[in-house]
Amino acid sequence: MMDCSTMLQFTQQLVKFLTNPEKLEESGDDAAAPLPFKKCGELIRYHSEDLAKQGDFSLAAISRYWEKYLKDQGLKLRHNADQLLPGEKERLELIEQSRQWRFPLVEIIMPHKERYCLRFERRPLIAHVLNSVLTLGEEYGRPAKNKHSCTMSLQLQADAGATDGGQDLRHYRLQQLYKIMLRLVDYSSWRLVEPNDRQEDTLCVNVELEKCCKRQQPRGHVCLVSGPVLEPVKKTASILTVDEYFELRCSHMRLMAMHRSGIRPKGMSSLDALMNRLGAAAVIVDLFEVRHTSAVSVVRNGLGICKGAAYIMYNLARLETLLRKFSNQVRAGVYAKLPPLEEIDLSVLEDDIEWQLIYGYLFTFPELMESLMDQLAKGHCGVHLLLRYIENLAGVFSRFYCLKKILVQKRDQLMPTLYARIYLIMAVKQVLNKALAVLGIEPVDYV
Repeated sequence: MMDCSTMLQFTQQLVKFLTNPEKLEESGDDAAAPLPFKKCGELIRYHSEDLAKQGDFSLAAISRYWEKYLKDQGLKLRHNADQLLPGEKERLELIEQSRQWRFPLVEIIMPHKERYCLRFERRPLIAHVLNSVLTLGEEYGRPAKNKHSCTMSLQLQADAGATDGGQDLRHYRLQQLYKIMLRLVDYSSWRLVEPNDRQEDTLCVNVELEKCCKRQQPRGHVCLVSGPVLEPVKKTASILTVDEYFELRCSHMRLMAMHRSGIRPKGMSSLDALMNRLGAAAVIVDLFEVRHTSAVSVVRNGLGICKGAAYIMYNLARLETLLRKFSNQVRAGVYAKLPPLEEIDLSVLEDDIEWQLIYGYLFTFPELMESLMDQLAKGHCGVHLLLRYIENLAGVFSRFYCLKKILVQKRDQLMPTLYARIYLIMAVKQVLNKALAVLGIEPVDYV
């Protein structure tokens, strides 16, 4: 488990360099107080797309934009100037200082007057991410819990409906939101307690169809509302049962498979099981692609509309297929056994597409998971943000798959790259499977 996220640590180091305390404490300690990354807003923006243009992250360049935030933290900027880093000297000082940090900087540019674009030295961060993901496994990004952790009581609306396939979709969405919340709490720093064991500062969360508190909520009480499920044209409440909608989405997935590869799955039980798994994934994606409080429409027809779930699962199957083929080639004696990670030359993973996978998605996964419940006290949980992350990660992996030849011919000069990419694929699989598991989606190993 992780005690403190590496992105938070870097943010604290960066803010400490940029600021001084407003008033020195009597102890003479002039260190900046630890700042929560999630509260920096637009002042420090970490990027996952278009990194070549935007940089790995960017800073608001105008000093006055920082004033209110820093004042609330008891801090002030080091440089009394209109800009955060007034000149080349100050930028070089930051780069030099960062050499003492876990993730050094290599470049600071100012493409326009509003923001600085900064880039990390890639190799240390790549090594950290792959080691962390592959060593910690399912624990990657999971914060440590202790007796001082905040406590939460989570309850499902009493009349949540039947639990079999005959229930309506709105109640099914409600129950799935409750299950997702249970998994999120388990993965977070929160400690889940039974309603009878709650303490004075326990956050009481009710998952329900409508707010139980029509007026102002009591302190420490949260209504987490699951919105309606509608028909796509008339926008009336859907009358489909869970079983009916599941069968409909399975048929959509089957049609997509036939169009893609020309298969005719009649009588193929293993393929039927696969389509059932894809159909179940499609139902979850359909119900949570928007905010859980918002209305969502069912998918009645059309192949293109299946893209979300099908695209995610298809790329997950690509991962599994690559790893399976590599293992088969090792057993056949074509490739040597995968060397230990510490023996791998990770410098071969510094191309832009690989950097985007590692920095833009694997590195930021712990912060994403932590941020999903940032607005919980206001009745919001970012389930749709997790789904968007999964879709985007699948998209970047798809581009990586198309751009890079993974299973190359056995030549001595090509093996270091092959082994490094196999480890990268293993790390992507680990994070993708964990994210899907939080949503209750089972992975597939072929399509």
